[in-house]
Amino acid sequence: MDGIYFLVLLAFGALTGALLALCAALGANPPSARQTDDERGR
Repeated sequence: MDGIYFLVLLAFGALTGALLALCAALGANPPSARQTDDERGR
């Protein structure tokens, strides 16, 4: 049981980490945000 519990936590942590990394990557350089920033600069 302890092994299964550990695997579940490991899988959940990996999934959460991947989701956070994906959100961070999309938030770092969204095309729409770049366009709005360029328009504001002009």
